[in-house]
Amino acid sequence: MKRSTTIALAAALTICGTIAYPQSKFLKTFQTSAGPSSASPPSNSISQIAAADTVLWIGTGKGVSKSLTSAGSWVNYAADPSFANSGIFALAVNSDTAWTSTGYEKEVTDATVQTGSGYTFTVNGGGSWQHRNQTLDLPSDSILAYGINDSIYMLPVVVPEQNVTFDISLSAGTVWIASWASGLRRSTDQGATWERILLPADDQNSISPMDTLWTYAATDTLQLHRIYRRYDPRRNNNMLAFGVHAVDNDTIWCGTAGGINKSTDGGVTWKKFSHQNQLSGIGGNWVIAIDHQIYHGKLRMWATTWRANDPDEDNGVSYSDDGGISWTNILAGVKAYDFAFKDSIVYIATDDGIFRSEDGGVNFSRFSRMMDQESHQLVASSPVYSVGVIRDTVFAGTGDGLASTVDGGTSQFGSEWNVYRTYQPVAGDASYAYPNPFAPHLGPVRIHYFSGSGSGSASISIDIFDYGMNRVRSLVHEAARPANAEFDEVWDGRDDNGRIVANGVYFYRIARTGSDEHSFGKILTIQ
Repeated sequence: MKRSTTIALAAALTICGTIAYPQSKFLKTFQTSAGPSSASPPSNSISQIAAADTVLWIGTGKGVSKSLTSAGSWVNYAADPSFANSGIFALAVNSDTAWTSTGYEKEVTDATVQTGSGYTFTVNGGGSWQHRNQTLDLPSDSILAYGINDSIYMLPVVVPEQNVTFDISLSAGTVWIASWASGLRRSTDQGATWERILLPADDQNSISPMDTLWTYAATDTLQLHRIYRRYDPRRNNNMLAFGVHAVDNDTIWCGTAGGINKSTDGGVTWKKFSHQNQLSGIGGNWVIAIDHQIYHGKLRMWATTWRANDPDEDNGVSYSDDGGISWTNILAGVKAYDFAFKDSIVYIATDDGIFRSEDGGVNFSRFSRMMDQESHQLVASSPVYSVGVIRDTVFAGTGDGLASTVDGGTSQFGSEWNVYRTYQPVAGDASYAYPNPFAPHLGPVRIHYFSGSGSGSASISIDIFDYGMNRVRSLVHEAARPANAEFDEVWDGRDDNGRIVANGVYFYRIARTGSDEHSFGKILTIQ
């Protein structure tokens, strides 16, 4: 195999007739980072959440962290040398074992390419970590034996570009990984070696070791020379893996850009479910997350389904109560990312916030505004990328911080939120604005300040002025804030009449009642 051919796989893959690159949950916005042990998460970009008993794990743009105190304090592992990069693309936890995949944005010509940098795992709850390189093939790894077929051609993946692992699942003694270019693979020796798993091609609805995967040339009347199938991820969306879920060692589910695949014999035989090949099929063939729930005593499979090839497909969520034979499609038009469950309740992380249903998806309530009434911290963006549950507490990971709410007892889900955000501490009259510069159409700017020393509460007023020192916005006026605390006030880039301000330099002034001193800062607004 020529190297130029294998590199082409990493360069671009096609979905719906156009070049398609794998999705990233990491927002390219300003982020501050916390230290090895901190009261704050390491980053405000929370793309992964995993809960093991009472331990909360998160994967962020600044590494992996865990909390034993329901987000009250954190142990951050980004500085551990076993992590090749701090960008976490996948996280899976089972008791004291945690696996992560890392990656980064590589600059190539006029664009960036997501590049896998390997796996880091712990088997003792984070006490120590080990690194494994990104799974790659040798150029000679082009022949795969599968059942009665001993010479199936598989395009080897020899470069890490476009080879990020987007999902990991752990079953007894086995690690399963779903990768963009490398597809579905498994390891039974803690990542020392990986086995490539053959999934059905786009023109196959199933695959079995007893299938005849060869033909003969028309001139080969004696059938002396078999012509085996050639499998190439560049031409098969169902080999581009995004999600994997091991119910147990036998039952494995894999989501791809071509549908959902199910194995009941540990990944040997597969059946594919798509939008097109079933009477009651999934809503869309691009599947990035699969999980199961025990609902009314039966196993229910949930999947996030995005539009891929067919114009008839749609974004949404699909679930099956009969092992994939038929699917029910809900939340049409909504792009979903993750699931979490508490008994019969399902929580779905989406571009439009968290959807919650307690009746199996018949009725939903939606929550997108997460405001901490005590700290006045606000999650300013609607998308929620990850969700997890510990007992009655539901955690939501966003590109703008981590939020939690209680759902149980006397607490109604979403009625009160705690918001955990990372920031650079200030004291006295010091303050700063971030991101700076900022573009109002991409999100707000935060003005971070110290309320002032003393007891009781402080009265705070913040005004925004243009370059000529004409006031354009009264952000807060004599607002009561507890003393000896730090706060963010959010400006959406609009004036007092609700109009987006013009590009330019703006100033903010923080006034504290009882003090003759004002603090000022500068904000650059660009569109």
